[in-house]
Amino acid sequence: MMLNLPAGLLAAALLFWSWRTEWWPLALPMALVLEWAPWTNWRWSLDDKALVRVIDLTTLLWVGALILLFIRYLNQPPLATHLYTLASWFPLLLFPPLAIQRYSTAGAFRVGHLFYSLRHSSRQLAWQPLKLDLAYFTVCLLAASVTMQSGYLFGAGPLLLWLLIAARPRRYRWPLAVTLALVAGCAAWPLSLGLHRFQLAMEDRYAEWFQDWLVDFDPYRSSTALGDIGELKLSDRVVLRLQPMPGERGRWLLRAASYNSYFDNVWRARDTRFTRLTPTDDGRQWWLNTASEGQSRHVSIILELRRGAGMLPLPPGAWRLEELPVGDLEINTLGALKAREGPGLVRYKVQYAPDIKAPSPLARESWDGEELDLALPRREQVTLQRLAGELGLIGQSPAVVAAKVRAFLLGQFRYSLDLPAPATGQTALETFLLQAKAGHCEYFATAAVLLLRAAGVPARYATGFSVSEYSPLEGSYIARRRHAHAWALAWIAGRWQDLDATPPDWTSFEESRTPWYQGLGDLWDWLNYQFNRWRWREITGEEGDNRWLWGLVGLLAAILFWRLLRRQQIHRSAIKKSAPITVRPGVESPFYQVLDQIAVHRGSRPLGETLENWLRRIGVWEMPSMVDMLRWHQRWRFDPIGLPTGEQQQLAEAVAVWLARVESP
Repeated sequence: MMLNLPAGLLAAALLFWSWRTEWWPLALPMALVLEWAPWTNWRWSLDDKALVRVIDLTTLLWVGALILLFIRYLNQPPLATHLYTLASWFPLLLFPPLAIQRYSTAGAFRVGHLFYSLRHSSRQLAWQPLKLDLAYFTVCLLAASVTMQSGYLFGAGPLLLWLLIAARPRRYRWPLAVTLALVAGCAAWPLSLGLHRFQLAMEDRYAEWFQDWLVDFDPYRSSTALGDIGELKLSDRVVLRLQPMPGERGRWLLRAASYNSYFDNVWRARDTRFTRLTPTDDGRQWWLNTASEGQSRHVSIILELRRGAGMLPLPPGAWRLEELPVGDLEINTLGALKAREGPGLVRYKVQYAPDIKAPSPLARESWDGEELDLALPRREQVTLQRLAGELGLIGQSPAVVAAKVRAFLLGQFRYSLDLPAPATGQTALETFLLQAKAGHCEYFATAAVLLLRAAGVPARYATGFSVSEYSPLEGSYIARRRHAHAWALAWIAGRWQDLDATPPDWTSFEESRTPWYQGLGDLWDWLNYQFNRWRWREITGEEGDNRWLWGLVGLLAAILFWRLLRRQQIHRSAIKKSAPITVRPGVESPFYQVLDQIAVHRGSRPLGETLENWLRRIGVWEMPSMVDMLRWHQRWRFDPIGLPTGEQQQLAEAVAVWLARVESP
């Protein structure tokens, strides 16, 4: 039995789709064509072969749409956005056969027209009539749902109510049907919210699986474009775990790659070569540099290697890797490590000394006047040189230039993942520097590198992870995909030093966007991690711990027991609203660099002790400029008026001079 739609319903569905997707110029004539059919006697006399050709031409139309989509958008991530684009085209692609059906003497297709195997079949199924009206109505609702606009249920609900009332059995009066439909609609509202959030979570998972297994796999990327890291910010998946020395806390910048050439929004690693390393000891110890003469630290990093290969992120000053079970390890001239022939999960210990000054004999850890580290992109060169002059960077020492660049970006720019399109006649970087003054870490890092170069300071672009989140569930620090980060490397005091010019509140900004169900995702990531530990335990040499397996069995048994008894109800806890983002005054003060440097050598300040008492106790109070720097810093933080721009500049210069004096040999 075929369902006949009431007059006007298809037109209403088309208009609803056009309102959501802004396809008004096409939807209005399409609705008029479909609804005019019952009011005219004009019809096409089409035989069976003609109807088959209509279906074949429609199939070619769909194939052409797919080819067009992939040719235009395959190399423009994210992939899910372009799949939604295809879904929004469904009413256009299905319109020709529906219009021909409505204006043909047959009035319907048959099932055999759709399937080649049934076209010459005598089976009863092949000759069953098939009308596309209900399918087209459903397609319109589906295509209208792919946009980010709110209010979908308020438009789709009345359309579905209209259809259900028209199709109800006549023994049911319409007031009862309306009441039941309204009850179902009210119940569907919270369910639709839950399904929407579940859909967003599944999109992240399927997009990751698609990119990992179906797209060409290249773990050794020699280039990165502005926006690549921004895509990772959309995912909360845990990709790295870090276990520091007992009692050590803090934030780690783990560098996975660095780049020296920028052109057309893309950073590239040019003129680099890889050198193969030779393991020592039992084949799991790898030397990157000579042993540190000073105090050395160590961290353990747990990382997944897709198909046993990938880049290894390392803290600054890494000089030896231990317990790394890979068959081949190479280092390039920019200091990036490439691992191959390893298991799916590796755990390695990194010995590092943050203040190591000896250049590595394997990587270009010294600067020999390479032009690439000073080159400026032609399109942005004038803008960068003008900014460098306005900021007073020309002729300054590298330390002072770095401090001024960082103060400029922290003081006048803000962190955001919502980026405007480039202004007319400007590149994305120029729009960031001159108009928007808001962006994510890639823009801050790129701006810092190029401003340093404009002032004559060699600089490079680094990518990796910022690790600061501690997971009580795993008992270690974790890095999610959204913790992917970019920063600058500057040649200061005879070595490459990290310069992170992204506002420090970027982590809290992204945490505020965390969905309420992230705990379930973390639990799944942890279970997957435990499974991989058990799977690769023989290669990694890690002793098996089956307590998590027994715990999982116990959990499943408890769920089964509950299903059998069914004596209690499960209540969903209320969703906690994320705390509003508050930006404390003075967070961009460069004096924090001084405090970080002192903490490295003298230990962190105890809780409850004032800055002045701590500085006096550890004997640095009498150092030059310390009193003035602290006074400016405290006024910046606590004075309601704030710190004038001129004094902010004085503080930045004093900090730069102090750091240069402390870090000089």
